[in-house]
Amino acid sequence: MANYPLIKMNKEGTLLRPQHSYYSDEYAANWCDLFLADCITADRQGKLHKYYRLHAKQDHTMEMAFAYDIHCPDCKSAMLKPISAPINYNELGLYRCPVCDKK
Repeated sequence: MANYPLIKMNKEGTLLRPQHSYYSDEYAANWCDLFLADCITADRQGKLHKYYRLHAKQDHTMEMAFAYDIHCPDCKSAMLKPISAPINYNELGLYRCPVCDKK
């Protein structure tokens, strides 16, 4: 599984750009304020889909969790779309890329 540390691209800190890294899950959780972790799942037909889970070092409310605009780590042109609610205060929403899904 790949982890992508997120860099704030605007003054408010809501526009985020992922960076490729070789960080382990533990390292990313300890050192990155925000990062994406990829998550690959198969649907009923066996087709693989790539999603991203947003993780935060500091606790986030529901409003804080959905305030981010995140570029796709793969295509870099599209913005990720949230597809699920946060699991807890640190494991935030699950996201997908509408552009990469069409490929």
